[in-house]
Amino acid sequence: MSHARILTAAALGIVLLASAPVAAGQPSMTPGERHDWERTHRVSRIIGSDVHNKTGDKIGEIKDVVVDDKGSIRLAIVSTGGYLGVGERLHAVPWEAMTLGPKDDRVVDIDTPGFTSKSWPNLGDERWMADNRRYYIH
Repeated sequence: MSHARILTAAALGIVLLASAPVAAGQPSMTPGERHDWERTHRVSRIIGSDVHNKTGDKIGEIKDVVVDDKGSIRLAIVSTGGYLGVGERLHAVPWEAMTLGPKDDRVVDIDTPGFTSKSWPNLGDERWMADNRRYYIH
């Protein structure tokens, strides 16, 4: 596992732990509330979740997330197409462009050419990020 992934996971974990309900002095969550909280806050529940388009067709799954320097999720890396990783395209979808679906999935329409796992764009380039955002946020 690369250092960047370890740091990303650690930063995201800290943010998520800080936002978790504190057991002392707060009422416990119902099973439904716990499920809702976990599906929006636990990275292990986000990565691997299905992504559907707005008409309900499965178009891929979340392969990774990208966080900013504050630990907030900026992008979901969505994998589409391919079989067992061969021929798949990756898409850097702005997190706020995705909505939570009814089946622990995410909903977004993807209309970008994407990239491969060997040719990632510079996600730190603000010009690239602005150009990418225009596909999703109108």
